[in-house]
Order: sequence, then C-alpha cells, then structure tokens
Amino acid sequence: MIKNYIKIAFRNLQRNRVYSLINIAGLTIGMAACLLVATVVIDDLSYDRQWKNADNIYRVITVDNSDKNLVDRSPRSFTGLGPSLKVNFPEVKGYCRMVNGEDRYKLGDNRDGVSIVALSAEPSVWNMLDFSVVHGNPKKFVPGYPNLVITEKIRKQYFADGNPIGKTITDIPDFGKAKTYIITGIIKDIPSNTHLRADMLVLNEHDADYNQLNKGGFGTFTSQYILLKPGTSVKIFSAKVNKWYAQFTKGNSRNVSYEFQPMTDVYLKSDFGGYQRVQGKISNVYIFSGIAVLLLIIACINFINLTTARALKRIAEVGIRKVLGAAKADLIAQFLFESILFFVISFAIGIFVYSILLNPVENYLGYKLTLTLSRNIGMFSAICGVVLLVSLLTGLYPALLLSGRLPATALKGNTGVQQGSGVLRKALVVVQFTISVAVLICTIVVQKQLKFIINKDLGYDKNNLLRINETDLGTSGDAFKQEVLKIAGVENASISTWYPSGGGGFMTTMVDDPNQKGNKIQATYIKADVDLVSTLKLQLQKGRLFSNKFGNDALNSDSLMQKSMEKFEEAQKTQPVLITAYTAQAFNIKELNKPILNMRGIPVGIIKDFNNESLKIAMSPTLIVADNKITYGSMLMRVQPGSQKQVLTNVDKLWKQFFPGKIFEYRWVNDLLQEQYKADNKLQQLFTLFSFLIAFMACMGLFGLATFTAEQRIKEIGIRKVLGASVTSITTLLSIDFVKLVLVAIIIAAPIAWLSIGKWLQTYAYRIKPDIGLVFISGTIAVVMALIAVGYHTIKAATANPVKSLKSE
Repeated sequence: MIKNYIKIAFRNLQRNRVYSLINIAGLTIGMAACLLVATVVIDDLSYDRQWKNADNIYRVITVDNSDKNLVDRSPRSFTGLGPSLKVNFPEVKGYCRMVNGEDRYKLGDNRDGVSIVALSAEPSVWNMLDFSVVHGNPKKFVPGYPNLVITEKIRKQYFADGNPIGKTITDIPDFGKAKTYIITGIIKDIPSNTHLRADMLVLNEHDADYNQLNKGGFGTFTSQYILLKPGTSVKIFSAKVNKWYAQFTKGNSRNVSYEFQPMTDVYLKSDFGGYQRVQGKISNVYIFSGIAVLLLIIACINFINLTTARALKRIAEVGIRKVLGAAKADLIAQFLFESILFFVISFAIGIFVYSILLNPVENYLGYKLTLTLSRNIGMFSAICGVVLLVSLLTGLYPALLLSGRLPATALKGNTGVQQGSGVLRKALVVVQFTISVAVLICTIVVQKQLKFIINKDLGYDKNNLLRINETDLGTSGDAFKQEVLKIAGVENASISTWYPSGGGGFMTTMVDDPNQKGNKIQATYIKADVDLVSTLKLQLQKGRLFSNKFGNDALNSDSLMQKSMEKFEEAQKTQPVLITAYTAQAFNIKELNKPILNMRGIPVGIIKDFNNESLKIAMSPTLIVADNKITYGSMLMRVQPGSQKQVLTNVDKLWKQFFPGKIFEYRWVNDLLQEQYKADNKLQQLFTLFSFLIAFMACMGLFGLATFTAEQRIKEIGIRKVLGASVTSITTLLSIDFVKLVLVAIIIAAPIAWLSIGKWLQTYAYRIKPDIGLVFISGTIAVVMALIAVGYHTIKAATANPVKSLKSE
C-alpha cells in the first residue's frame, strides 16, 4: 500500500510539473533560509554552555549607586575582590581574573608582527574552563616569563616546521617596553561560541598588592569571574557579599554593590560598550527567531494555497476512487504521502543550498559557527523531526478537504469549497502580506535611520580626517607633530586622548545640577593640545579659543603631578577650558572667565555643540582642556583632498624615524564613525534580504490563489465576455479581489510594524520620526507585487475564448 502511495505521489508530481516546481521552490527557499537563521540563533544561545562548570561560573558586576539619578554598572571590579571573596565565603570555590584583547606578536615573516586575540588570565583558569591540552604541560606555571599557551591553529600557522614548546617570543606593545613570553603548551582551538573567544592564552601570576582589596574604595579594576559551589543560591550569596562589603568599606562615600552575572548570560545579556570584545544581543535572537518561524509559516501557507488551488483538477479523481471502494482514511494517507514527498524533496535541496551558503554566512558574521547541521547530529535529527511534523500538519488540511467530498458531488466536478476553505485561503494570503508589509516598513525605517545618522552634521568636519592609533608617544609626540605639519597636504594636526567614536572623553565627573537641587549632571572632559579645535574645525560662538600665546592655556600634567599633586589639582581648578553651547545652557553660564560651581577649570570660550559620542547617546555637558605634553594618545590630522596617499607615505617614514619599535596604524575618521553602527548596518542588510524573501514567497502564495480563482470563475468570465465585457474590465474585476486582501494586510501590518520599529528607534538619542508616508510607500510596493503575481492568470482568464469555457453547458 505504501509503495502504491509513493508511486501515485511521484506520478502526480510529474504530471503537474509547473505547480510542483513552484511548490518545491517555495518550500526550498523557506527551509534553506529558516535553517540558516535557526543555525545562527541556536549558535548564539549556545555561548559558554560548553564549559563543564558553566552553570556555576559568574562574572562580577560592579554597581555604583553614588548618584541616585544615574546607576553606573561595569563588568570590571577591584582586582582584590576575587581573593577576598575566596577567603571570606565558603561558597566560593575559585576565582580567575581574565580578559581577551588583541595584541601584536613577533611571529612569521611580517616585520610588523601579527595581530592575535589572546585571553589574558591567571593559572586558576585551568580550574574554571576546561581547555583540551594537546601537547606540553601548560597547567604547570613556569616562573620568570608570562606563559603562552597557543592553539593548534596558531601552531599550524607559525610553527608548522617544529615543536614550539619552550620557545620564547616577544610582543610589539602600544605602551611600555616589549615583553618576552615562553610557550608552555598547545591546546585545541578554543570554540568560537564563547565571549572569551581567543587564539591563545597568556598566563600570569600576580603579586600580593594586586590581590589586596582597599577599604577606601580605591584600586585597579579588571574583569573577573568566580566559581561557586553547586547548589549555591546566587541571590542569598549576593546579599551576603554586599552586606560584608558595606561593613568592609564603612565610611567610604561611594555607595558600591556587586551583582553576579551567570556566565551563560554574558554574551547575549550585556550592555557595557567597549568593555566586552565579543558581544551579542538577546533582542537579535528574538528578531531572527521570529523571522525563522515566519519564513517557515509562509512556506507552509504557500503549500496549502497551491495544493488547494489544484483541488478542482483532482475532485473527479477523488470521486472515482471512492466509487471503487477507497476509504476516507486511504485518501487522507495518499494526500499526506504527497505532502511528505514535497517536503522531503524540498528539505534535501534546502540542505544542499544551506551547505553552500553556510560559509558565506560565516564570513559575513566574521566568525565560525560552532553548532551547524554538519557538526551536530542531534541538531540535524531534531530538525528532521520538525520537518516531518510540519509536513504532516501542513498536508492535513488539503487532505481533509479533498477526501471529504461525497462521490456524487465529486464526480460532478463540484469542489464544494467556495465558502469555508475560500475564506481560509484568503486569510492565509492576508497573513502572508501582513508579514511582508510589516517587514518592508521596518526595512525602510532602518534604511532611513542609518542614512540619517551617516549624513547628520556632527558639529565638526569628519571628512579627510585621519587618526593615528593610540600609542605611547613618550617625549617625542610634540616633535613628531611639528614634522608632520611640514608635510605637503597636511592642513593641521593635534595630539589628543580622545578621538571620534572613541567614547565621550578621557574623564567624566558628576556635577551638581544648578537647575534642580539634589540632582547631578554627568560632565565629560576631553584632553588634547591647543590645536584640537582647529583640526576638527569646531566653531567658536563666544569668547576665545586656546592659543600658545597664553601660557596658562595648556598644562604639563605629567610634570606637575610628579612635582606636587596638590599643585596639579590647584592648577586644574583655574585652568582655562572650552565648553560647548549645551554645557553653557545646562549650567546657566552667561559670563566667561568665571569659575563654574563644583567643576574644574574656568571657561574662556563657548564652541558650537558637537557630538563627541555615538548618536545613540544623548548630548551631555562637554569641556575641553589643553595639555601640551601628552605622552599617551592619538594624533588627529586634517589632510587636503587628493593628497591622502602621498601624506600617508610621508607620515609612515616619519613614524619609523621617531618610533622605530612601534607599528604605524591609522584609520580614517569617517570609517571609525560608520563602524559604530556596524551591527545596525548588518541588521538593515538582513532585513532587506528577508523582506525580499518574504515578499517573494507571499507572491507565490497569491499566485496559487489566483490560479484557483481563475479556474473557479472560468464560466462566469465566459458569460461576461459573451455579454460584451472587455478584457480590461474582467482583468480589473479579478484583480480587485486580491488588491482588497493586500489592503487589509496593510491596515493590520502598519500598527504592528510601527510598535516594533519604534522600540528599535528608541536605542538612538537622535532618530527620524516615521510618518504615514512610509506606510504608503510600503503599501504601494505590496500592491504592485500583488498585481504582478496575479497578472498572468487574470489576463489569461480574461483573454480566453468563451466558447471553450461554455461548451459543456
């Protein structure tokens, strides 16, 4: 019997080649896209779950509640906190201070070394994370050098000809002297699905001072993790720790507490800006999970619509089978087998498409996906089960619809499906186009928002502005700058501790709000030499700019601090500062050259507002202070258009003369600014792709409904033509029903999209205001797509010879 079902199913597939091809194509596209999206989502959810202690490892979060209006949370904590918790709390099984970062090492033939991401930790990392050792004994720390444990990937790339164990290498630091490292072992490649993603480990032991916790609330911060004993209540433990810490730092003015973030939450549920190198968003998981489900739903809706559209052709077949003794169960089984066949073929092709597109998707993401169908047999088995279940559920409605006809009714060619099933089919099309229009509206809004932030006036000229990466300039910074200014094509240059896209400034402070008693305002300080304003082309509104003519404008901070910290702090209080117009308004500054309440510096000039941070962050009071001896910072250079290549060549030569041991690294500020919105750009690209796929599949569903409608109304069309109806009027008559469905979808989709995209826009302090025009544009596109989808069948039906449709009457 089953063999017969399969044989008939294949015959029907071959007999109706066009519709079979459309069905299989729709299901294949839906499945392949769904599988790719699902793989990315499942991989995101798998982060840091591979460690055997994952459920008991927590990252320490510092919460500063000093200001009631601004709670500051940081993923870093005092270096001595971990050792203190280990001593004072039996629940703490271990601790480890670790952070991953990109550094340069002298490997290979490259004169400038190679940039490698390393996980810097202490030897206790072996008790926290279970790395698989391939060679050597890296768990035994070798004193005298920082220990380097490389992955198999690094060994193959740079030590393919020999055993690297025991060898030493040096780094190329941006700050300080080069360090020597000894290679003590090789481990298997660290899985990419961890926020601690790296290609090697750098292990260091720490001295007693590093392990001490200061009662005054001072000290060095780092990222650290603790391992709790199984069964420990984190809520109770947190309360105990915070009570103990409050007693330990009694009398300290800062109100600090600690939270313990589960390691499995770190990747998706963190929002700490530049503190975390590898970071995802739980909101993206929700978005893409929804898209995966929607793609599968649309593919299934297409199958139902296209299958029921062919019902008229098979009603007589059903009648004959029933007359010959076929039971309803037999007919249902037959149609379910056909459904399964379509899904199996589509799934097989979808897997092939998935395997082809997986590498491009990984390249697009910038990292390897750990959990894929080829690397996880459990995941593949689960998806096969889901496909089988979906194929049965999807095929059940057409099977019941076709098998439920009475033999006499069926043999007359009457489908009997004009009412209930017709309403369902139209409802399914409305669902498809609701999804299409909603995603299309979101896509247009994201595109407009990104265009808005790229073109927004930031208050300074971002074009032709070069940034030499932050490094240790020592005492040669000013001399290097003077030589750079002599290069043809360099208009201006400035040494600064701040650069566009690099945060708000070098320091923030909380200042009393003069307009609201008890409230505080966060003010940001930017430190640079006197030429920063002219290099950025900031505009003066009132007062004066910094100048070398005024000896007090620029301090020599390092020199003053070395001589006397008291004199340095006194000089800061009276140091000239430049403030933005927003700052002047926030602090009611109407006169210059007078001290500002509770703030360092005396304003001598007001400059036009400029965005010193991402446009996701609202403008805040900003002050610029001058320092003529910055030893660690960046250089910003204004370059004449057309001379970029020549300038870079000459600056590189100068760099090698002044800083022979350092790498000349630079970026154009325009590129840095756009990189701030890299994740949003990817979201926009994905929305564009998915909106195209969803719209295309929705049109396929409408094509199926148009087929069914044209066949149902063929005699009506013939009568209308005999009575004198034109092709245009008939085409309009048939098309208007479909346009009505799309209009209903637009009405439903608009508020859904409005609410969804509104939440995303809230992440930007500066954003567009969506208007009804977006709905009109999206709706017009949807209507045009619908007319194109139904155009073939409506025109074909309208131009058909009425004699053929009426000859049986």
